Amino acid sequence: MKTSIRSMYNRLTDFLIENLDFHQISVILEAGCGRGQLTIPLAKKAIKILAEFKIIAFDVSAGPYEGALDDLKESVLKERLEKLIVTVKGDVRNMKAIDDESINLIISNELFCDLDRESLERTLKEFYRVLKPNGQMAHGELNPVPETPAQKLFIEADSHSLETLTPKYEWFSPFSDEVVALMHKLGFKDTMVKYFETDAHLSFDDAVKQLKKWNINPVFIEKHIDELKKYGLEYPIEHVIFCKK
Repeated sequence: MKTSIRSMYNRLTDFLIENLDFHQISVILEAGCGRGQLTIPLAKKAIKILAEFKIIAFDVSAGPYEGALDDLKESVLKERLEKLIVTVKGDVRNMKAIDDESINLIISNELFCDLDRESLERTLKEFYRVLKPNGQMAHGELNPVPETPAQKLFIEADSHSLETLTPKYEWFSPFSDEVVALMHKLGFKDTMVKYFETDAHLSFDDAVKQLKKWNINPVFIEKHIDELKKYGLEYPIEHVIFCKK
């Protein structure tokens, strides 16, 4: 049974918690948190595991992501999580606001897709700098190879976005083996890739609403209207890379 996007993020939160060691974790950095689709459920579920912790929700909040942190702040207040979640605006390639070796766990979801190879390496170097020895990381990215027509439409739509953080996309998502090789090069250890079944499908009406929300070129929607009616949109499977410093 296909699930909603909100349900997908709730299940992704469970997946991350199941595959991470939450003992001795007190400071979590979520890089590229956006509007908090993952931040909020993570905080709610971490309460049941950790006696005391803080989540640093870090985002550029500019360009296509303008106002993301403002929306997250509203959600944090609404959910009464202001004592647990701190928002920080900045660039993941140069996180001046984060001290060396101050973070126990770094997580991200669909962050690397917004970075080219050079920016990805700079970002991973920053992650290595701020992570404590033996600290953990978990980074999720959607599989760039579609398995269904609905996934193919999802991936193609991404390349027709009218708003991009970088001048030109280098990839829909980087392949996991390339990211793992770079992590190994930079000194990360115990690297492991696991797969998360997103199972999120949008029927025609919801698919069109989502494409407009993502500011996808209307020409793409018009061109693929029959396919969208037939297949809708479907999130590809996600590969999640786990490692330690």
